[in-house]
This record gives sequence, structure tokens and C-alpha cells, in this order.
Amino acid sequence: MIGKHTHGERSRLPGTEFVAKELGQCIKCCEVALSSASARTWDSKIKNAQKAHDIALRFVHRFRPAEHEADRINQRIVHLRTLLEELK
Repeated sequence: MIGKHTHGERSRLPGTEFVAKELGQCIKCCEVALSSASARTWDSKIKNAQKAHDIALRFVHRFRPAEHEADRINQRIVHLRTLLEELK
């Protein structure tokens, strides 16, 4: 249970780093899609980016990572959301 973890234990949640890396990869895919002549060729990657965005939001709300990690993930979520809006 997350409520019983100390700050040090919470900062080592295994999913935090994974979520941050996945968001980073999705951001890169969206940036490449925006710079390509056809975003249609990136359609599946854009859909995966949207899924990653949604999962990351649920992760942050459910597991409540340490503040600095939550800030890092939230910054990536906002960046990804902006890119996804540009791709619509």
C-alpha cells in the first residue's frame, strides 16, 4: 500500500521510471510524426502515444509518486498532450 511507504521508498517505485521513459519515447514519435510529410504513416505510433498518455495519467493519480517524480512525469504528460493536439 502506497500510504505506508516513506518518501525514500516512494521515490523507488519501479513503474515511475518506466512511465517516464515510455512518455519520452511517445514524445519522440509524435515529434517525428509532426516533422514527416505524412502523419498517416505514424498513425499507430500516435495511437500508442495517446494510450501512453492515458496510462500515465492513471499511474500518477493511483500511485502518487514522490513530488519530484510526479513533476517530471506531469511535465512529459503536458508536452505529449500538446503534441497530440497538434497532430489532430
